[in-house]
Amino acid sequence: AEHYFGGLRVELDDAERESDAVCLDEGKFVGSDVRIHFKSDNMVHMALAYEGASWTSEYAYPLMLLQTLIGGYDRAAGKNVTSQLCYDVAASELANSISTFNTCYKDTGLFGLYAIADKERVSDLMASVMSNLSKMADHIREEDVERAKTALKATMLMGLDGNTNVCEDIGRQLLTYGRRLTPAEIFGRIEEVTVEDVRAAAHTVFYDKDHAMAAVGGLEGLPSYEWIRSKSCQ
Repeated sequence: AEHYFGGLRVELDDAERESDAVCLDEGKFVGSDVRIHFKSDNMVHMALAYEGASWTSEYAYPLMLLQTLIGGYDRAAGKNVTSQLCYDVAASELANSISTFNTCYKDTGLFGLYAIADKERVSDLMASVMSNLSKMADHIREEDVERAKTALKATMLMGLDGNTNVCEDIGRQLLTYGRRLTPAEIFGRIEEVTVEDVRAAAHTVFYDKDHAMAAVGGLEGLPSYEWIRSKSCQ
């Protein structure tokens, strides 16, 4: 690495800093709604995102655990659900699949859900999603967090299977922290997270917050941005 990459510059010169080609402004999350409607489509593909956390945020690890807690559901894989939200989706057959994503960037992040549902069920799906998310902070139990810690550590270890994944992990950590964090150190940080930390992260992300929505398909039944926004504080 030193031989091939040791000569790379790590800082910009004054001319580069002042250039319009380089943007050093911090990322800013804003509420938004993009919908592409096809009347002939019987399915809805949608992503609902809230502002998450940067890699160095105090909420970074709590949100990783929250993502594991919410989990996902896929009808093709059976009803092995991981949360109340996924149970509701599975029991009432509200969607073909639903999954949680948590993407961290340098100065902000995105936390949300991606779902594929029949256009006739999307209204009920959104009602269930918003009901569960708005109450998430009050319904997280300590045993749930402990179970999520075990699952998260297992997922991280499986993600380091192979030289390509390890190199990607090293590069991301060098850009983020300036050094490589060992799995033991990361696991230590995960173990330090308490149930109160996860509840605080859920409240910070979901409660009375703007969201970004992207959806495509038969969107007649998808509630409006204003309706979804109003449900975040109930």
